[in-house]
Amino acid sequence: MSITHLSTELLQKIYDYSDLQDLLSVARTSRRTYRVFLGRRMHHYEQGLHNSYSPLPSLLKLVLSNEPDKSRKPIGMEIRINMILGRIIQAGDKPKLTLEHMKKMVEYGKIADRWTELYPRLRWRFGSDNRRLLHPHEKERLRRAIYHHWTYTTLFHSRVFTQYSPDPPSPASHDDPRHRLLRTYSTVEHVQLSEFLAHVEQLVELDLYPSNSIVQDHYSHSLPPRALAKIAWGEGNEYRRLVRDIMKLSPADLLHLVENTTTKTERLDFLYAKEACFGDVPATLNYALSTVSVERARHCWGLEGPALKMLVPSLQFASLRPSLPEPESDFGDDNLVFGIVDVVAREKLEVLEAHIACDAVETGEWDKYCGQIGLAPSAVVVEETNDEV
Repeated sequence: MSITHLSTELLQKIYDYSDLQDLLSVARTSRRTYRVFLGRRMHHYEQGLHNSYSPLPSLLKLVLSNEPDKSRKPIGMEIRINMILGRIIQAGDKPKLTLEHMKKMVEYGKIADRWTELYPRLRWRFGSDNRRLLHPHEKERLRRAIYHHWTYTTLFHSRVFTQYSPDPPSPASHDDPRHRLLRTYSTVEHVQLSEFLAHVEQLVELDLYPSNSIVQDHYSHSLPPRALAKIAWGEGNEYRRLVRDIMKLSPADLLHLVENTTTKTERLDFLYAKEACFGDVPATLNYALSTVSVERARHCWGLEGPALKMLVPSLQFASLRPSLPEPESDFGDDNLVFGIVDVVAREKLEVLEAHIACDAVETGEWDKYCGQIGLAPSAVVVEETNDEV
């Protein structure tokens, strides 16, 4: 049967299950299919976006973080960043999308989708026998981690913000906006963000900007200094500072380096053009992630002794490891139980995953966090009253 002879209800169902590109292609097949599409245009656009680039709430927050400041009044960086954070957080889990937002979401979503094609090479860099394409729900986890990483980079790795706050966030600074943003993510989202961050760092160190020792390991003989200098990027503390600077780049910039550069000159020119090494200010996402994860380990889960010891091996943050995996080895599945890719051990920890997938703080504010986990004085009073009853 020709698609033009299908009932309106069936055409609507086809649209609901199509990704964005297929949806638009089907809508153009005839006047009738186009009229059916127009009948619920905004719904179909949103569903097509979901099918192609979900999760939409995280993607919209990335769009909002990149919107220019429309205020004409001169305001300080602290007020400005809190205003942006407030706008992002208020978007919620079921945001209303405008056509303008959707157009921008497609641009970011396409880049995240290209990462889903690249990611298997990073996840199974050495264990190529295990390499496979990601399942749809794994792609969604990866895209969410990318959107979260990109949002943080946009807000806190910009030249303006790093000039305002050049130091990493202090664990003692509970109201730091970098901590506030990360508190709005659940622990499962933290684990997956940390995994993506770890693979990005490995990509930088092994492929894009390798150190002298990494390059030398690829050759059976010692390279002369001049030949080594044409390929490698140094050694020691100076090299570590370079990597920390490069880690401020966005997923779009990193993908551009992977897809469009091959030589040291090209990659050096790219850094100069992007002004990535401004002021020798390091990337701070790992610092903020470490602080927020420690907050939850101490207060939110309410676990001590044997119960906490049983949890810790299953709750690993790949980017917070003291060092990358040994040469010629990937991150072990045991260290990525709640990561982006499904592993066997995950099935046995469904109850734990359900718990740590719902521990995000809605506003990200410290006072709200304390109230949520029972540290605020008012919460303590209520707790004592309930115990007496």
